[in-house]
Amino acid sequence: MIIKNNEATYNLKIAGRDYTLTSSDPPEHVRRAAVYVDRKIAETACTGFMNRETAAVIAGLTMADELLTAQDDNTRLRRELMQARQEIQELKQHG
Repeated sequence: MIIKNNEATYNLKIAGRDYTLTSSDPPEHVRRAAVYVDRKIAETACTGFMNRETAAVIAGLTMADELLTAQDDNTRLRRELMQARQEIQELKQHG
């Protein structure tokens, strides 16, 4: 790992290939992301006969779906939290 201008350069192996990535994210975060992507591609490739590129695209679509679902859940939970806070405030004012 080389650190320059508050960014580190990482050598990562994903889907059997070596990649060099520069990031200002913490090393553990970069490692977790690389392991996650590698695992998703491997899981996708195990489901059938496909080349590495197709497996990577399908894994990317799967991860995008997971992200969008998590964002929707986050938005819903924030809305519910704001509503609960408002209800508590109203109870305090009337109680």
